[in-house]
Amino acid sequence: MRILTRTLTAVFCLFAAIACYVFGVPVGGAIFIVLGVIFEAMFWIGVFGQRKRISE
Repeated sequence: MRILTRTLTAVFCLFAAIACYVFGVPVGGAIFIVLGVIFEAMFWIGVFGQRKRISE
């Protein structure tokens, strides 16, 4: 279940970032560009997030 939640959250963030970019660029909305960057960063953190450390 954790993998499914993590995957769905990452996909949602990716689509939210794309939507913010699409809406923000034509109207010159800097806030939407910033939101797009934040959502994109959340996507990449979700994909390559923290890994569990294996103790020796």
